[in-house]
Amino acid sequence: MLNRTDTVANRLWRDRVQLREQERNEAQARLRIAEEKASILMAENDRLIAENARLRALLNPDSDGPQAQAETQLQMKALKDALLPLLSEGNNSVN
Repeated sequence: MLNRTDTVANRLWRDRVQLREQERNEAQARLRIAEEKASILMAENDRLIAENARLRALLNPDSDGPQAQAETQLQMKALKDALLPLLSEGNNSVN
């Protein structure tokens, strides 16, 4: 009798373990789906942010004018500062 009880207990334990594994696998699948949906929504949000910025720029073209102009001037100065040494090196190697 003890052997039969032990077998039933083992079977119940295996069934319980199998049920827990199945629940874990289903939870992992739901998590993967949720992560994919979150990734899609974040990409869509980024796209909408860019689209909103583009539309705002069309609506108010002068609102960023001074700031954009100052940024362009800074970029041009940085480019000039980076190119001048290269140009002087090129002139020295020619001579």
